Amino acid sequence: MSKLIIPKTNVQGLEAPLIFLAGPIGSAPNWQDEAIGFLFSQKPDLVIASPRKGTRANIAPYIITGNEFYFSRQRAWERYYIDIASKTGAVLFWLPGEAEHNCKKVYGAMTRFEAGLVLGWYKYDKGVSFCVGTDGRFSEFDTMLYDFTTDAPDKKINNSLEETCREAVRLAYRK
Repeated sequence: MSKLIIPKTNVQGLEAPLIFLAGPIGSAPNWQDEAIGFLFSQKPDLVIASPRKGTRANIAPYIITGNEFYFSRQRAWERYYIDIASKTGAVLFWLPGEAEHNCKKVYGAMTRFEAGLVLGWYKYDKGVSFCVGTDGRFSEFDTMLYDFTTDAPDKKINNSLEETCREAVRLAYRK
């Protein structure tokens, strides 16, 4: 049964592999809902954690309940589920170009931090599970690519969201 965890819900006793959707939210296209649909069409028993807030009609049937007061803030929720996914499923990084510019915020700032965090874990522990994809329009991706190819040369950079989702499913079910 497809399950979706949204901020700031804590769910105990997860049995299926977990995929965490890591990537920009603010100023980004809503790629998370597209990924959710594709992932569940590939593996209906997945559990997905998506940091995009809000309940939309297309994802509402998948949202599972839990303790919504467990985490003091969304960032704590994100760190918790990134850690679990990196060990029991996969962290899926999708890095699309900016859909609309916001001069008051750096596009994908937390995503860049999360990618560096997971890449650092991976450099010292090849059991850390993650995949990366981009549409080629994410700012400064060429610089990030240098770090990915230096510290994780075995990781393929995917060129479509569907390819990246397929890779996340493969990683999540390899154990």
